[in-house]
Amino acid sequence: MTNLLFLATSISSSSISTALAHEFIENLKSNGVELDLKIRSLSSDQLQNPDEKITSALRVGVENPTEKQMVAIAQSDSMIAELDVADIVLIGAPMNNFTISAQMRTYFDYIIRPGKTFGYSPTGPKGLLTDKPVFIISTRGGQYGEGSRDEPNPYDFQSGYLRHILSFIGLTSVEIIAANGMDMGDTPKVDGLAKARTNIKALAKVTASDLAA
Repeated sequence: MTNLLFLATSISSSSISTALAHEFIENLKSNGVELDLKIRSLSSDQLQNPDEKITSALRVGVENPTEKQMVAIAQSDSMIAELDVADIVLIGAPMNNFTISAQMRTYFDYIIRPGKTFGYSPTGPKGLLTDKPVFIISTRGGQYGEGSRDEPNPYDFQSGYLRHILSFIGLTSVEIIAANGMDMGDTPKVDGLAKARTNIKALAKVTASDLAA
């Protein structure tokens, strides 16, 4: 059984990134992968934006935490535990204002914790999570490239940021599936979805093969 954690980061009830993520899951199943699926919806969680007290509790620790701090610590611990036990992480990530959504930024504020997901060594920061495949389905209103590491689109501030912050906590095996042109009319949207679905099918097949090896 393969543990798959799906992070749904869109606030939209008709989210394309969420729908494509479910297609990825179904493609894994059709390729013979038995999944233990955990879904975390950031729109349902309604994480409180970290203030000074929450930030102190998460990053430094406090001897006598307030009720609000205890809630934040419990939420953070739960989310980190999900990442730790997952064999695969799937993220539905709409591009907002050329980068990640506000709720996804808040999620990272809760899980980027010293001593929990990263530490420091003589050579610098070190991620503490065990590496695993991370698939990011990025939906974009315009044409912002394929999330390439080697040939980044100058207006895509999402892909590089996600790769960097995930690698910071130890998750370096990141694949980005881009669906471009979602707000550009029927033809660009159809083309963008078709290309994304082709990549989803290919990556799901390769992943299933790797898991079976």
